[in-house]
Amino acid sequence: MTTLSHSPRRGLTWAVLRLHRVPLWVWAVMVIAGAGGLIWLYELGQEAAPYSRACDGTGMLQCATEMRYGISELRSAQLLAWLSCGIAACAGAALIGRELEHDTVTLAWAQSVSPVRWLAAKLAVPAVALLGGTAVLTLMFRWVWVSGPDGGANRWNSEYFHAAGSVGPAYVLLGLALGALAALLTRRTLPAMGLAVVGIGLAYHLGDRVRSSLWPASEVRGPWDSTLNHVDQLELGVITKSGEHVSGVDCSDQAVPGDLSTCLSDHGAVDFYAEIHPTSHYWPIQLVETGIVLALAAAAVAAAFSVLRRRLP
Repeated sequence: MTTLSHSPRRGLTWAVLRLHRVPLWVWAVMVIAGAGGLIWLYELGQEAAPYSRACDGTGMLQCATEMRYGISELRSAQLLAWLSCGIAACAGAALIGRELEHDTVTLAWAQSVSPVRWLAAKLAVPAVALLGGTAVLTLMFRWVWVSGPDGGANRWNSEYFHAAGSVGPAYVLLGLALGALAALLTRRTLPAMGLAVVGIGLAYHLGDRVRSSLWPASEVRGPWDSTLNHVDQLELGVITKSGEHVSGVDCSDQAVPGDLSTCLSDHGAVDFYAEIHPTSHYWPIQLVETGIVLALAAAAVAAAFSVLRRRLP
């Protein structure tokens, strides 16, 4: 009697790969297409770089290439930030919900595959594929963004923050976990996809709302200038003679230094202030939010296994 050359765990992994080879190939094609688009964007950025400082001049034709680059860069950031999370949420719901809906999962469980191992394989295979593809596109987008002209885009904008850092892949894993949990709760594919998309959308929105509070902000004083366009602005205002901070005072239309002094005196203030997150806070906040999102993904996976155990016959 000969022994099997493949372990049951490896056989289950290959079975999942074979069963879902079509969506995996579709995802691979999407990643390759995205990488090709980012290479094109890099070339466009190099073409636009010589004109990046000429757009304040007279001819708008010189700025056409840079404007096209800026729009394409923003669209790329939006696609990478939003589409990858939506795909992950739908994938987690569809890959598991379809088998539960059609009851084909009982066949796998009858072939010496435990429900826990089945769910682990169903999550691990798409997680590796989604995480690998998203990580590649994230690194490429950051390479393109750093190498291209500065079109005035703030690195703290939500789409850029997701597309150019570790937060994006973390949200992809959270979307996959939420999709799996929704599928186990509803045992239906379409409702699970809807719930998962809503869930990852809420998580995305909450992340944007609480991001500025994940790290202590810094205060800078003095007249506001263009350097504040590249930081995360939390609060702008003036400081009164008593030391009170009054936010919301707008002196932006008074650019001449004398006019700024007039603006201060009109409000009984002695200086300007701004609560900001400078560039040095970018990666600490990225890592803190990444850790929180990964913890939420782990909690969703744990909840999915708990639901699976409770629904076993």
